[in-house]
Amino acid sequence: MHPILFTLGPITIYTYGVALALAFAVSMMLATRASRTRLKGIVLLDDAALLDWGCWVMAGGVLGGRLWYVLLNWEAYRAQPLEVVALWHGGLVWYGGLAGGLLAQALFVARRKLSFLRVTDQVIPAVALGHAMGRLGCFANGCCYGLPTAAWWGVRFPGHPTAVVPTQLLESLGLVALAVTLWMAQRPATLARPGRVFGLYLVGYGLLRAVIENWRGDQPAIWSGLTLAQLISLGLVLLGLWFLRKRLTLMNDATDVPVHRGNG
Repeated sequence: MHPILFTLGPITIYTYGVALALAFAVSMMLATRASRTRLKGIVLLDDAALLDWGCWVMAGGVLGGRLWYVLLNWEAYRAQPLEVVALWHGGLVWYGGLAGGLLAQALFVARRKLSFLRVTDQVIPAVALGHAMGRLGCFANGCCYGLPTAAWWGVRFPGHPTAVVPTQLLESLGLVALAVTLWMAQRPATLARPGRVFGLYLVGYGLLRAVIENWRGDQPAIWSGLTLAQLISLGLVLLGLWFLRKRLTLMNDATDVPVHRGNG
């Protein structure tokens, strides 16, 4: 693979970091464009507020994803504590990043007295697309790999004696399809019931990740043959189904504010 994109004298540019930066930039660009065009007048965040949101969530997501990864691999990091901050080597757990990003968003919307679910419904398609691009960084970095396979589409990563399932690419393709589905679901009638688009994401990604985990080669089973990620995925599917059944409308959303409110 290509964990190092290029070097410029003493400066090393890592593919994983570039993938994360591109994911952030592209996701923000598409979210901003949507707020100006097809979602104009029916969503809460305008351009300036979206940029603030992105900075908060990116920081929270990276912190949460790194913290979870370090905790899961504490024995290795205890021996090399300086590696804790070496993000350029990879090492982010998506579910930790999701938790950190949602917590950061909760703080963001609380400061501005916005509806958490309405903001989430607005931005979650861009989040899914950014995640898809991030998985390409995982592929280049050689992490999050799959089980050994003799199939023609298997990929041989450095340090692996045999080809493995390119689970990073499979998940990336699934996330692109999920992002498109979520964008299509962003209709006025759906957005008028906060949590519906978010619920669709939780069900869609929960099922996708639960299936992909069957081919992951770096995740141990912890209960009844299921990995930690699969257990979390199943929990998210149930939560998503609850959101899809929830009969919350803008008229009884106590935290709702007029659309297109900026950040002051």
